[in-house]
Amino acid sequence: MRVSEPQEPTAAEWVSRVERRLRSVSERAMRLAILREMLSTLDGDRAVSALGLLHDRATSGHASARVVIQELALDADLFLAMPYPVRSVAYTKACRAGRHEVARMLLIGGAKANPTVAEASTDNDYASESVGERCSAARGRDRNKLDRLLHDRDYRVIRVLLENPILVERDVVKIAAMRPTRPDVLREIATHRKWASRYAVRKAIGVNPHTPPSIARRLVPSLLKQDLRTVAQAGSIPEEIRALARSLLGGGKD
Repeated sequence: MRVSEPQEPTAAEWVSRVERRLRSVSERAMRLAILREMLSTLDGDRAVSALGLLHDRATSGHASARVVIQELALDADLFLAMPYPVRSVAYTKACRAGRHEVARMLLIGGAKANPTVAEASTDNDYASESVGERCSAARGRDRNKLDRLLHDRDYRVIRVLLENPILVERDVVKIAAMRPTRPDVLREIATHRKWASRYAVRKAIGVNPHTPPSIARRLVPSLLKQDLRTVAQAGSIPEEIRALARSLLGGGKD
């Protein structure tokens, strides 16, 4: 007797499974591992259908779908779990189907270029110490020094500071909302395993005009409607990101 091969889950079944599995764990590292595993099982057609369904459910207010979309927005490298040929096919199909929100998910930037002299500058308006000295202070418990370092513009100092257990959410929001700031500083926050999951932090990054477009494109769809309106109306934010916010609000074509 011939045993039939198990059928691949439909897009709806895949979405149901990934939402259920993410609900069952609270640790972010485990959630990311689950998402990598689940994404690796998709082919081009199901990827477009499943990701589109997730997006639609999230924008309709389904909390479980919003959690999944949030994690996908915060860590674009999750999509590297999908083989490049699958990702390429899915991207093309998503564009042809008019599912531009899915196509944006599948866009993964290339290797990060070496920072320019300005970007790598250790200049700090609030301290005259070297980067090493400031990193050492960022590990400390002196609240006055930590408050000063919230204004630091060197991503290496901010990377250390974000790991300090004394820091609270409002501190990170302050860093994320800083203007002017350096894109690498915002990138450190947007990819941090703890702080990137806080809505207030994501909002501060999403409305900051200095946020790299590659990050903004992934964070903005996870914002609530009132915050999307803020992005859409902010003249200092790049038009590409404002247009994205308008399309998510239904006020403009993608």
